[in-house]
Amino acid sequence: MIRFTTLKDIQKLLGAILLACVLVSLTYFILWPSYYKVHFAAVIFNFMLSSLALIGGRLACIGGRNWLENFHEDKSISSITTSGRKRVVLAGKLDACLLKASLIRSLKSENFEIVGILTSEEQADGKEIRNIPVRFVQDTSEVDKALNVFKASAIIFVGKDDLLKDKKLADVCLEKGIELMISHDQIQSFHEYSGVAVDEVQIEDLLEREEISIDMEKISGGIRDKVVMVTGAAGSIGSELVRQVCRFAPGRIVLLDHAETPLWLVRQEVEKLYPRISVATSITNVCHRRQLEECMKLHRPELIFHAAAYKHVPLMEENPCIAVVNNVKGVMHLASLAARYGVQRFVMVSTDKAVNPTSVMGATKRLAEMYVQSLGEHLRQKYGKGSTVFITTRFGNVLGSAGSVIPLFKEQIKKGGPVTVTHPEMIRYFMTIPEACHLILQANAMGKGGEIFVFDMGEQVKIVELAKKMIRLAGLSPLKDIRIVFTGLRPGEKLYEELLTDYEHTLETPHQRIRIFETRKYDMSELKEAFEELVRHAESNHLEETIRAMKQLIPEYKSNNSPYQKYDYLDLKKPLSI
Repeated sequence: MIRFTTLKDIQKLLGAILLACVLVSLTYFILWPSYYKVHFAAVIFNFMLSSLALIGGRLACIGGRNWLENFHEDKSISSITTSGRKRVVLAGKLDACLLKASLIRSLKSENFEIVGILTSEEQADGKEIRNIPVRFVQDTSEVDKALNVFKASAIIFVGKDDLLKDKKLADVCLEKGIELMISHDQIQSFHEYSGVAVDEVQIEDLLEREEISIDMEKISGGIRDKVVMVTGAAGSIGSELVRQVCRFAPGRIVLLDHAETPLWLVRQEVEKLYPRISVATSITNVCHRRQLEECMKLHRPELIFHAAAYKHVPLMEENPCIAVVNNVKGVMHLASLAARYGVQRFVMVSTDKAVNPTSVMGATKRLAEMYVQSLGEHLRQKYGKGSTVFITTRFGNVLGSAGSVIPLFKEQIKKGGPVTVTHPEMIRYFMTIPEACHLILQANAMGKGGEIFVFDMGEQVKIVELAKKMIRLAGLSPLKDIRIVFTGLRPGEKLYEELLTDYEHTLETPHQRIRIFETRKYDMSELKEAFEELVRHAESNHLEETIRAMKQLIPEYKSNNSPYQKYDYLDLKKPLSI
C-alpha cells in the first residue's frame, strides 16, 4: 500500500505524530513538572525521528520503486520504440493528462508508450514533466510540428478540452491519419478495472457540443415515487428514457411496447441495475384502445412519456395509412385515456420533421402535436387547474437511434463501401440519445401545459462530411479506400430541417438549450371531428382521401419528391379555424 501514498496521507501522518507528541508532553508535564525542559527537548526529538521514519521511509520506498521500474527504460523521445507499444500523445488539460499518464505507467500498460502531451496551457510549453515533454498548441502548424517531434501514431483525448481555435484538433489528426482514442472519465471498481480505460473515438464524440446541464432536483421532484409509463420503451429513445427516469427513483416504471424481445431485454436491464424499483411491462399497441385502457386501469400512471411512433420517412411515405393509424390514432387514444384516468403530466416526443412537413411521417407528427395541444387547452378551459398537463418536445436527428445514418454508414464502411449519401448538400441537426433524453426530462419539469419545447440542436452537420469523418475514424481514406455515392433525395426528404415555422413565436426558458414555441390554437370539437374522419379513411386504407385530409388539416404540408405532390394545392374543404 505504500506506493499509493499521497500528500494528503502525509498531512494525516504529520497531524497524528504531532498529536501524539503533544499528549506525551502534557503527560510528562503533569507527572514530573520540574523536568519540563528535558521533556520538551525529548518530545521535539521524538517528533523529528518519527516524521523521518514514517514519512521519509515512505518517500524512499516510492522513489526506489520508480527508479527500479524505469532503470531499463529508454526515455528518448526521438527513438522509436521496438517494444510494439503504440506511441501515443495525450491531449487535454495538463493536470488531467499527467494523471492519465501516471495511471497508464502504474498499470504497466503493454499497449501504450506516452511520448508527449498537447495542452492549451501556454506556461507549460517546452517543459518536461515526469519525463514527458509538453507542447502548447494553438493552430494546425503547431500540431504538425509537435506530432512530427513525438513521432506518435495515436492520440488520446483526456476530457473534451478544445485545444485549437481555428479548427478541431480531432479533424487535424484525422486528416493526418493519426488514430483517435478517448479516455474514460470514471472507473467503476479498481478490482474490475482492466487496461487503461481508453476507447476508440466514436463519431458521437466528435460533435464537440457543450455539455448539457440539467436541474437534477427539479427533475427528481417530478418523478420520485411516482408511477411513470414510457411508451415505445423498447426503442432507442424510449429505452434511454427508461434508464434516465430510473435514476430518479420512481415508485414504479411501466414499460409499454408491442416488440416482445426488445422489451424483455430492457426489463432485464432495469431489474439488474435498479433492483429496488418496481417494474411492469405491457405488450400493448397504442392503436388498440381496449388493451391500452386495461393497462391504464391496472397501473394508473401519474406521468407518461410517449415515445412510441413510426419514424422512418421512406417507409411511412410508402404506407401513409399505417402512419396515420399508428402516429395519430395512437396519440388520440393515449391522450384521451390519460385525461380520463387522471394522469398528471403527458410528455409527447415529436420531431423537427413536423415543421413545414414535406413527408407523411412529419405530417403525422404535426397532427399529433395539434391534437395533444388542443386537448390540453380544452381541458384547461373546462376543468381549470388540476387537469392533465400536455407537453410536446421537438428535436432533430438522434445519433445511434434506429434509422439513423450512423449504423448504416458503419455497416457500409465495414463491407468496404460504397457509403451512400442522398445529396451532397444535405444537412441535418444531430443530438445524442442521452442529450435528447436529458432535455425531455428537463422540459417535463419546466412545462406548465400546452407548450412545444424546441431543443437547441447546435450547428447543422453536412451528411457528406459526417460520412468522411466516419471513414477516417475507421483508418481509411474517403474516395481513395471507400467511395461515397450520391443516391438522390428519397420521397418526402428535405435538404435541411427546420425547428420552427414563420407563424410560431419563440419564448425563452430558464434553460439556455430549451425554447418554447407558441403555435396556432384550434377548436377542439372541430379538430376532433376532422381527426376522426382522417382516421376512418386511414383504417379503410383509402389512400387518396387520407392524404387529402392531412393536407387540409395542415395547410403548410407540401410533399417533396413524392407522388403526393399532386394533392398539394387542392382546396376541397375549408381549413380548420384558428
